[in-house]
Amino acid sequence: MVGLKQSVWIAPAAMIAGSVAMTSAAQAEDGFSFYGRLGGAITSVDDGVDSQSEFSDNSNSSSRVGAWYERGVAGGTLKFNVEASLGLRGTDEVSQAGTPDFLYWDRNDIRKFEAIYETDRFGTFYIGEGSSSSDGTASAGDVAGTDIAGGVFVADTAGGYQFRTSAGALSGVSIGDVFDGLDGGRLGRIRYDAPTFNGFTVSASAGTEILEPNVDREYYDLAVYYNNTLGDYDVAGGLSYSQTGNTDNDADAIVGSVGALHTPTGLSASVAYGTADFDNNGAGGQPDADYVYVKLGLQRDWFSIGRTYLSVDAYRGNDFASAGDESTAYGVEAVQDIDNSNMKVFASYHQHQYEATGASFQDIDAFLVGARWSF
Repeated sequence: MVGLKQSVWIAPAAMIAGSVAMTSAAQAEDGFSFYGRLGGAITSVDDGVDSQSEFSDNSNSSSRVGAWYERGVAGGTLKFNVEASLGLRGTDEVSQAGTPDFLYWDRNDIRKFEAIYETDRFGTFYIGEGSSSSDGTASAGDVAGTDIAGGVFVADTAGGYQFRTSAGALSGVSIGDVFDGLDGGRLGRIRYDAPTFNGFTVSASAGTEILEPNVDREYYDLAVYYNNTLGDYDVAGGLSYSQTGNTDNDADAIVGSVGALHTPTGLSASVAYGTADFDNNGAGGQPDADYVYVKLGLQRDWFSIGRTYLSVDAYRGNDFASAGDESTAYGVEAVQDIDNSNMKVFASYHQHQYEATGASFQDIDAFLVGARWSF
């Protein structure tokens, strides 16, 4: 899109100016609110030759702080949201090659810097750094309540670790290379969410990378989300189509997930699927890739301190690092709410397997245990 970086910042002026012009009929008082989460986790990883344990921030749900400012405007609410990670080393950054510094903050840790105009009648408009429309479609159907311990984004737990060959040498292929949810991320964008109708919300966005000065990436996507209660079932899901244009690697991706929770029993099931078509396939670049992910869960109020969540899951991916390769992961997760402290404690175990044409690799076992406090 020609001039996309400029248009991302021209639109807010028109949107905000039009909104502020209507403040004479404001429906709500001005107000600030603050929020955040702070946590940590210990990972213990066995790559078949060596074992390594480290304390890090949990990349499944990173530590962060944020602030909202809301101003009532005729027909809706004008909001500003700023959010940043704390810059702590993530569980997906540790590897056999080394352990990064525990604290290192840079501008890539800015998660959100956006203006939002929200109305019941016309939907919601976004401008600035924040989630694209497709960000979250891979996990939208995960209703098990255990995503803090593990989910479709398998690489968040130990993504930096490389698989070892059968001879014990590091292969250069990491968990993060071959396990991917393939949905969108955060970037400078304009976004529109239509009003919710019968549980469905349609969203579209267009954006570009603004935090990485040397990255030329443009992004366009369309998504639909569903969240509703049907009798005894809470049902949720998402489906998205995205186009990413890079200097050296264009891609189209389709990602979807759906899940249902049977509220009387606490049983749940979800499935996710994603596929990406890379334009440089066959030219020495990344091959086309796809995956399927399933999770079964159980949640109950067994203890007075809060709800307990249990789940098992499995991921199977194809062609992520090379044509014909297969990546498989099996896991079990547990999360315990501690309501009076706004805390969650969690633990998980995942085994990661990788196969490629003409080569064999050793499995990687990863244990995760930690806690998160929210405010």
